[in-house]
Amino acid sequence: MRALLLLLAACTPFSNDGTDWTPLAEITGELATEQGPDPAPLDVPCTLHVVTFNVHFADDVPNLAAQIQASQFVSQADVIVIQEIRRYTNEPESRAQHLAELLGMTWIYAPAHTVDGGGVHGLAILSKFPLANAEMKQLPYMDYPEFPEQRIALRADLVLGPSSEIDVAKIIDVHLDTRLPPSDRIRQLDPALYDAPERTIIGGDFNTLPWTWVSGAVPLISSEAVTDEQSAKIVDGYFADNGFARSVEYDAVTARAPVFDIRLDNVYARTFTRLGGDVEHVDGSDHWPVWFDVATGICL
Repeated sequence: MRALLLLLAACTPFSNDGTDWTPLAEITGELATEQGPDPAPLDVPCTLHVVTFNVHFADDVPNLAAQIQASQFVSQADVIVIQEIRRYTNEPESRAQHLAELLGMTWIYAPAHTVDGGGVHGLAILSKFPLANAEMKQLPYMDYPEFPEQRIALRADLVLGPSSEIDVAKIIDVHLDTRLPPSDRIRQLDPALYDAPERTIIGGDFNTLPWTWVSGAVPLISSEAVTDEQSAKIVDGYFADNGFARSVEYDAVTARAPVFDIRLDNVYARTFTRLGGDVEHVDGSDHWPVWFDVATGICL
């Protein structure tokens, strides 16, 4: 029986291959995107402070901003890639805009799908530096029998200086499906990365749960889990094979899950020197944020 379950876990085909990258300005209607104004100019940075944070809807934006501002490391972020943030028609502004303005940052926001109550649910990138050439793509879609969700990637050029190519980095934000076997997790992730330039930083909620799912419904946990198919290790290996350093290792804990210690979130960087990274316990969500400091190589 267990062999049959493992076979089923490896056979969960996607319904499609996703979409091409689409400029945010071309996306309209109920899933319309947003982009804030360029922030005030800053000096070219020697160190870039990047954070990923799944904010679990950001129902209380002022409290979330206060928790970030009171933190030791996340408060220093130059860029925050945000997952699970919402916009409702009965609120005066999107929660991404509200959070960005409270933190003194610009933002881009891309909804992935609608939610009940006249709202949308998606990704945001907040930045102290200008964001250019913002694009979104739908990732390969898994049409689960229950509670399927469209997953997306959001990316932009992070403009760190005035002129040369080295002054620009590609920043990518992703949020992957929960109930994927490890091989399909890479298949859903790869379209977000395959055409990225060398100077790329990618962060997000990769949902690297430490067990295998059967047909997107039944988890093989504890002693039934396949120990050599730990999703976090496989995702880390995929990024390492593509030249990326990582913030935290597979055994870091980034989710407030009862009983289990789980790493769902991480930040990866290519062609940047790793200076440090860790998980910081910041309230306001069911995830802990992950921070990653890298040397930009563009100042003395």
